[in-house]
Amino acid sequence: MAITTAVVAQTTPTAIYTSSGATAITWASFTNYTGGAATLTLYVVPNLGSATTQNMIVNAESIAATDSFGLYAAGEKLLLENGDAIYAFSDTATAVNAVISYASI
Repeated sequence: MAITTAVVAQTTPTAIYTSSGATAITWASFTNYTGGAATLTLYVVPNLGSATTQNMIVNAESIAATDSFGLYAAGEKLLLENGDAIYAFSDTATAVNAVISYASI
């Protein structure tokens, strides 16, 4: 199992994790460490694809100041093939950090 971290970009969906081989996302946390609320939008994008409404999994989730949003708790997993990616963006620049736990399968 491994962990990766990223700062979520503002306005434009940007890859925060790209699968190298087949992987399972076992847990993901998104923390707003600023003093005001920030929104988070997430996509699961197939290899060579782009972030669109068709692969959006979270739409403008509001995260309160200094709060977190968790994805894939209680044993759920997201299976990704080589090159598949998780994209994210926020309405507030550098407000949200991502921590993603994954395992090769």
